[in-house]
Amino acid sequence: MRKLIFIYLIIAIPVNAQEKILLDHQKWELKSYKENRVLISEQEGVWLDNISEPEMDLYKAHGNSVTDKTMIICPGGALLFSAYEKEGVKLAKKLALNGITAIVLKYRTYPRKGSVIDWAGTLWDNPQVAIDSAKIILPYSTKDALKAIEVMREKAAKYNINPNKIGLMGFSAGGAVTMEAAYTSISKNQPNFIAPIYPWMDIVKGQKVPSNKPPAFITCANNDEYREIPTSSVQIYQDWIQAEAKVELHMFSEGGHGFGMNKINSPVDRWSQLLIDWILAL
Repeated sequence: MRKLIFIYLIIAIPVNAQEKILLDHQKWELKSYKENRVLISEQEGVWLDNISEPEMDLYKAHGNSVTDKTMIICPGGALLFSAYEKEGVKLAKKLALNGITAIVLKYRTYPRKGSVIDWAGTLWDNPQVAIDSAKIILPYSTKDALKAIEVMREKAAKYNINPNKIGLMGFSAGGAVTMEAAYTSISKNQPNFIAPIYPWMDIVKGQKVPSNKPPAFITCANNDEYREIPTSSVQIYQDWIQAEAKVELHMFSEGGHGFGMNKINSPVDRWSQLLIDWILAL
């Protein structure tokens, strides 16, 4: 069984990415451990933990109508791990097929000896530990997101993309990375549009609409198990409205937390097509 999983991991990571792009980063004061890649289930796919070397996996736009737009995707995982396939690779493939260059960002996650994924599973009764750990790593994850935007902007000609049409999006904790990056960005690394998907905003400070007012696409489910997330999603929407910035909010009655690219036979299954339509219309 272990051999089968090992073979699967060799094949699946990165899943058909055309190019891997390493990101320069300052050495952190935290201790690094061996990165783990774990096949959780057929539906969840592979999760990664102990990511200490940030990189981008590039999926080039193809299909009938190739655009010059790019979306950088930050998978979720409480900043303890990365739901790399369900909230990364699967969406990147769909975006690329619809003419949008897509990048799955392996941003740095909380380092811990052994399996962080297993440890995260013990924190249900002690959520404050997860919050405190996420707050420690968020500045590093955010730097990786901002660096990814900067690198793609600098290499726009190489990848046939528009340096002024680079978006950033993320799921749950990846949504926190997205929003923190948007709030703290400067001209060279500002995202041109953003898409927080059920964003975990408890760990994000200084929530003020950025000066460039990037158009925003927000998706969440009313019955998210983390009750503050629907409220936070609405707050982002209201902030953008007050700033007279372009924004869409798609709030579904069902979907729970972490639906990602899974099909659950519910209207929420349409969210990724709504995202594509939104990007193409920008």
